[in-house]
Amino acid sequence: MTIALRSAVEEYLETRERSGKADNTMRVDTTLLPRFAEHLGNPDFSQLSAKQVRDFFYGPGGIMDAHSTRIKGQPIREAVGPSTHNNYRARLKVFFTYCKNSGFTELDNYLTGVEPLPELKKRRQQPPPSLLLQLLDQAECAMHRAYLATAINTACRASEITGMRVGDVDFARSEVFVTVVKTREEDEMPLTADLERELRLWLVEYAELLGRPLRADDYLFPARTGNTISTHYLDEATGQRVYVRTPFVWHPDRPVQRTEKIVKHALGAVGLPTRYEGTHTIRRAVARAYFDSLSTELGYDAGLRTVSALLHHSNMATTERYLGLSSERRRRDETMKGKAFLTAMVSQENVVPLRRAQ
Repeated sequence: MTIALRSAVEEYLETRERSGKADNTMRVDTTLLPRFAEHLGNPDFSQLSAKQVRDFFYGPGGIMDAHSTRIKGQPIREAVGPSTHNNYRARLKVFFTYCKNSGFTELDNYLTGVEPLPELKKRRQQPPPSLLLQLLDQAECAMHRAYLATAINTACRASEITGMRVGDVDFARSEVFVTVVKTREEDEMPLTADLERELRLWLVEYAELLGRPLRADDYLFPARTGNTISTHYLDEATGQRVYVRTPFVWHPDRPVQRTEKIVKHALGAVGLPTRYEGTHTIRRAVARAYFDSLSTELGYDAGLRTVSALLHHSNMATTERYLGLSSERRRRDETMKGKAFLTAMVSQENVVPLRRAQ
């Protein structure tokens, strides 16, 4: 089958979207793959070679060199880091597998010479509960506050929160229904008293914004449009130009997008770093605070099992890595913190006098 690279990309993206892939996954694919096809000049797939793929990574203007993006007006960017390099490599590997299975190619070695790069395992920020609660007061609007409150009280992923409907909140049973997109499972999660208070306030304002009673299938956190400049005029008193913006329009049939902006705004307002941060920052911080609280009362293993259930992880090893924990480090800390170290070892030695050389 002969097909242009760009056509293969478009078919792949349509298939991924129909299969319900998470927004963050699709966002990377829809940015990376068209740029990949454009960089290579959109050849027929039959003419694509491993060398061209290597050049996309390491050649002049490739991602590991100073390069431009597909967005007009964007400045030339520096080489990407190891993490982005490895992420792009993984996404292209999935794309090439799809193309082979679809009959576009018989080759499976397009990534020859493009090996994963070693990554620095950064310690992710985990704001304490006191700072997490401060995020609520930094929200730009009532919906953003309710979104942050939901993230703080459930530790859910962004895809899980944006998928919630009004009917998923059951105040009578103190539960909120969650569909875990990543593992394809459903869960009735507990509705905390803190979250119930925030959601009740939001739902009242939500109905007022729509001008009608809420429906069970309305998205809990809807998309909105508007707030664009419609006209402007010169204020004669101040001499300043005044811009008139269109009002917000709410769309309860569509979920809110770009939730990382909600989190970044709140994090920046309380003085925390915002680069590469989003709902996962809250999720990780809540899980760690919950673990620290539980482990003090129930012990390490029981606390870890409970937090693993909160995060919908399939095993506790995943939760340990996610929280930056390890049983080996725990044993290290228990045996060393605040205790004698080499001096204790010396006191335990069986000291044998050394013979003087004859």
